[in-house]
Amino acid sequence: MSLSCLCPNISTEEVKSIFEANPQIVSLMQNKLEHLVGKPSGYVESLPPSIRRRITGLQGIQKEHSDLEAQFQEEVLALEKKFFAKYSPLYEKRANIINGSAEPTDAEVTTGETVKHEQDAEDADDDDHSQPKTNTEEPAEPTKGVPEFWLTALKNTSLAETITDRDEAVLKTLTNIRMEYLDRPGFRLIFDFAENEYFSNKSISKTYFYQEESGYGGDFIYDHAEGNKIDWKAGKDLTVTVESKKQRNKSIFIFLL
Repeated sequence: MSLSCLCPNISTEEVKSIFEANPQIVSLMQNKLEHLVGKPSGYVESLPPSIRRRITGLQGIQKEHSDLEAQFQEEVLALEKKFFAKYSPLYEKRANIINGSAEPTDAEVTTGETVKHEQDAEDADDDDHSQPKTNTEEPAEPTKGVPEFWLTALKNTSLAETITDRDEAVLKTLTNIRMEYLDRPGFRLIFDFAENEYFSNKSISKTYFYQEESGYGGDFIYDHAEGNKIDWKAGKDLTVTVESKKQRNKSIFIFLL
């Protein structure tokens, strides 16, 4: 039975992405399952020797499958790293445009306009045909880059519910989000910030470690995560809970510790 059978309104890939985004859930499930695996029910032992032999053979086949799956995962990781090296210059271009140190080329704008026209054509098929009015006025003083790009991006992800009103002020100073692979299984997320009134760090990172050996099914197993210390300025620690009837969410910065 696939995971999508348990959640009819969500695809298997969406379920997979949820677990990838929440490794703590995976770790908790693995800990629970460890207490169940290996406990005999007595059923197999009650079967005739010929059937037990077939079941043992099936276990051998499953082991071969797991070995191939482990090889598959290793090759997928190698392929991800290969293409990540190709993506990196694009990410750098993106960061420069967002932060105002560069402008997109005419070719990039032309490609973007083509994409926009295609999206507009798709939107025209929806029930709501209303289109927001485009602002054609430039401000008196030119604005650098794309203000609040990363705050807007984060608020359009599953992390939105963890972003409090207090978080938004500092997330407006977020200038880039980067990722890098580790030499061992795992990766690091790096959040770059402009100077702000909340902490002195220029960057905050969180590293996700996986176990060196693959699990029984061949997948990498989440081990633990480590975040670097945030040097909060006096009275500005966003991880300190503030009692309020209006705001009960935990700060997003708790998840970066």
